[in-house]
Amino acid sequence: MFYLFLLAAAVQVVSWMAVLRAGYRRGVEPDQQDPASGTAAVSVIVCFHNEQETIGPCVDRILAQVYPGEFELVLVDDNSTDNSASIVHPFEIRHGHVRLLQPGPTRAGKKDALAYGIYAAKHDFLVLTDADCVPASSHWLWFMADPLRRGAELVLGVSPYTADKTNMLLSAWQRFEATYVSLKYLGFARTGMPYMGVGRNLAYRRSFYERAGGFAAHADLPGGDDDLLVSATAQREATARVVHPAAWTYSAPQPGWRAYFRQRARHQSVGIRYPARAQWMLGGLALSHGLFYLLGFYLLFTPDWPIALAAYGLRLLLLVYVYATPYLRTDPLTYSGGATAGAEGGWKSKVFLPLTVAFFDAWVGPMYLYLAVAGLRPARNW
Repeated sequence: MFYLFLLAAAVQVVSWMAVLRAGYRRGVEPDQQDPASGTAAVSVIVCFHNEQETIGPCVDRILAQVYPGEFELVLVDDNSTDNSASIVHPFEIRHGHVRLLQPGPTRAGKKDALAYGIYAAKHDFLVLTDADCVPASSHWLWFMADPLRRGAELVLGVSPYTADKTNMLLSAWQRFEATYVSLKYLGFARTGMPYMGVGRNLAYRRSFYERAGGFAAHADLPGGDDDLLVSATAQREATARVVHPAAWTYSAPQPGWRAYFRQRARHQSVGIRYPARAQWMLGGLALSHGLFYLLGFYLLFTPDWPIALAAYGLRLLLLVYVYATPYLRTDPLTYSGGATAGAEGGWKSKVFLPLTVAFFDAWVGPMYLYLAVAGLRPARNW
């Protein structure tokens, strides 16, 4: 037990030091000295289904982008039954570069609507976000599109959650989990193995999408329009990470535990379609995490308890150091959609960060074990 614990601890420390710590380091930023920066023609695609509460602010923030080049905003109505389309229609009338599309009947998930939007897009550089997201700054589009002009075919962005004061525990967990997920996909991409991105903030060339065959390889799944597309097609040298806070998009968390588990089970179900190498590396990271806690707890009741406690303390210090970079960039308690991106987090975030990391990191193992089992359920039960 003792040596297995040491092995799990070693895997954890190496993973966090060599991979996850690199996630938010040295991302791609626009070259302001380059006169061609921000001049590429771009299509921004947003699919929506019954998003009458959020689609307006989303469109407003996208239209407020400071982008020297030409861009169009393609809004795809995925069979909404509320007033979403009515809210969007005036934008189309007032702005010549806004188009509202209605593809007709679609399958579960947003793949059909997104494929329709990509097909209809005028430009070959595609920037994607969701209808419940708002860009953190007026330079979001510039940050996300410029790497495509400079040769990248895939751009991975960041999309944290805002705080929900009506359900603080759930929203805090969702923010922590989203940060953990971003540390993994950005860190693995930095070390040469891009395996996923988030559709809330993603960009790629049309040729990237076409080389993947669109979504045909996983058309039987409602999810996977972002991570499965990336895992099957992304190439190390053609993938860019954009981690500057001005390039983030913010999204509201799920309002209740039932909605959260339903969403996460759907996302978790696509993991079995990841390439074998990604599954092994992610599985090893998850297994070492679980063993570290289980065996460490067991060793607390043995003469080796000082070693177990020291290992936990050292790992916690490492995690707090790594999480501080994304956590303290913007304080979700004060972020309102117009906050200055890149501002340091409030004093509450700094004071409570070690407690937040310690508390929610212990949740990761049990929560992901449950989600792995839930993700095996048929889609009709989600």
